[in-house]
Amino acid sequence: MIKLLIISDDFTGALDTSVQLSASGATAYVTLDFKFNTSDFGPETDVLVVDAETRHLNQKDAYEAVFSITEQAKKAGIPYIYKKTDSVLRGNIGAELSAVLKASGQKRIHFIPAYPQMARTTRKGIHYADNVPINKSVFGKDPFEPVLYSDITKIIRSQTDITSSIIEDPGQDWSQYEGILIHDSQSVDDLERIARKLKEKGEIHLLAGCAGFAALLPGLTGLCGNKLQAPEISPHLLIACGSIHPVSLAQCSYALRNGASHYYLTPEEKLNLSFANGEAARSLVNQVFQSCEESPVVILNANGPDEPGKTYAYAKEKGIGLSQIRENVVTVMAQLIESLIDRGVKATVFLMGGDLLYQFVKQTGINVISPVCEVEQGIVLSEVLYKGNRLNIISKSGGFGRETLFMDLSNRFLTNYS
Repeated sequence: MIKLLIISDDFTGALDTSVQLSASGATAYVTLDFKFNTSDFGPETDVLVVDAETRHLNQKDAYEAVFSITEQAKKAGIPYIYKKTDSVLRGNIGAELSAVLKASGQKRIHFIPAYPQMARTTRKGIHYADNVPINKSVFGKDPFEPVLYSDITKIIRSQTDITSSIIEDPGQDWSQYEGILIHDSQSVDDLERIARKLKEKGEIHLLAGCAGFAALLPGLTGLCGNKLQAPEISPHLLIACGSIHPVSLAQCSYALRNGASHYYLTPEEKLNLSFANGEAARSLVNQVFQSCEESPVVILNANGPDEPGKTYAYAKEKGIGLSQIRENVVTVMAQLIESLIDRGVKATVFLMGGDLLYQFVKQTGINVISPVCEVEQGIVLSEVLYKGNRLNIISKSGGFGRETLFMDLSNRFLTNYS
């Protein structure tokens, strides 16, 4: 019986949140189906995560999608709902929190946006990344979805008329407040204090936040059991980078400097949907496949030298808009990865960026994905059924992980494998 529904705005977020539950022994599944039917999932299912893919929608459409999903959960009698939000507040935060609250019929929703394990913190309602106000960080410069405010109440007010209040201390009396309650937190201890207070007050049925607070959901909801056994992982990594985040680009550059094989797409290739079905793509797939046989780390990168500037210039010349750039790049990349898997590549596939992960799963017809464990904080190992075979996929958001991540994982997998 499904006891907890998590509503996410993108795929990597769905996985890095749900894995907090599966790591504690709960049975969790991630689906792309907005109109899920609880009877389609076995009685052993504890947690259902719906990837609503609302990150890039307009506010109205995002609101309606989340409202509908929450209504379905309410009708199905699911007792706990968690609205997963982006750890750096991208997307339709205010509209979606408003949708969950209104559809639930509750007076308030508790929003704990911090992820201190990844240096995302909240102080006096201001959100920070690495101690920099979020709108002044690299996330404020994102070409697709820049974060305009670090004051969370401003973000919410720009998207909804629902009242929001800042709770600076877990001991603060919030019994008279309604609307969206934003909880400050700068450490895991702060998160734990908030969780204890919420449980004490019996207000754990409607919550929101990122993967940081989700790590405490097993204890709050009692969703624990026998932990999954991590599958054997190939020591070879095939890394597909569909992200332009500086963290991801630095990880690729570091791996290249330290011996990784590296292939990248030109602007013409990644923005041309017919490329993936042509002879040049088949040649590229053959080269990458061979490298995966010989090299511990192989990178297929959507970003070549002088990117993303070259791609923007080419797109402008061809009249291709920003949203079409994103869509074309991940479509071409996903087709190349599928071709490599169909060829029988032995490497563990590592997909970087929520858009790429979503496109790959959608295009391959995979409807449900099972998170297994975190191989590192925010780096999720999942299992999918693809054409009758079980396939291991590692995924992460573009902004997660240290520069040495790929080489560190490769060395660890090689050691474990041997």
